[in-house]
Amino acid sequence: MSEIADIDLVVIPGAGSSGLTWRPVSDLLPIRILPVPDAPTVPAMAEELLSDLADDRPRVLIGASLGAMVALELARRVRVDAFVPVAAGPGITVSETLLEWIRTGDNVLAKVARMSLADPGIAENLALATEDLESRGRDQLHRHLSALAAYRPTEFPAVERTVVIWGVKDRSVPAEDHVELAVRMKGWLAPVPEAGHKPFLESPSYVARIIQQVRAWVAAERKPAS
Repeated sequence: MSEIADIDLVVIPGAGSSGLTWRPVSDLLPIRILPVPDAPTVPAMAEELLSDLADDRPRVLIGASLGAMVALELARRVRVDAFVPVAAGPGITVSETLLEWIRTGDNVLAKVARMSLADPGIAENLALATEDLESRGRDQLHRHLSALAAYRPTEFPAVERTVVIWGVKDRSVPAEDHVELAVRMKGWLAPVPEAGHKPFLESPSYVARIIQQVRAWVAAERKPAS
């Protein structure tokens, strides 16, 4: 097996997601999707995923929004050769007003899906984003976001290669938060034009190229010196 093919590409999707919105990227790269468990805290979510990352394969850990915070917890406990947080900062603010609306509002999942996209007028993207949230339901989304609201990382693990992917039209996580996470992780910021909170859905080829580049960096460093 080639050096690059042996690298595990692990995706932890966001709150209320089963990973359906990563389908366009999975058509381009051999990603392995680990949905966020239904656990009461972010550290508990990470704990439940440890067994899925027990081997010592070289690994690129990719996390979106809540999934990025879970990945931060995992990066202190399992092998991570590169880290690609998407739509994330050094913690993510979730207001009580938003949580209450998700708990009691009308047609919430479709509206959340719409707000996550830079261009909700692209019908297939909106349909997939809505289907993804519906696959786990409103209650799961509320529990996930409640855990995210309570979470603030206390330390940032040392990962040699970190690339923070930012959809420049993200209305959920501000640009400055993406920048701060990149600074704290001593990594790079990769803006994705014309994308919102789900750049992997709206610009899958662009995101796949970033991940493939990170994967190539890891593979290059594993090659024996000639």
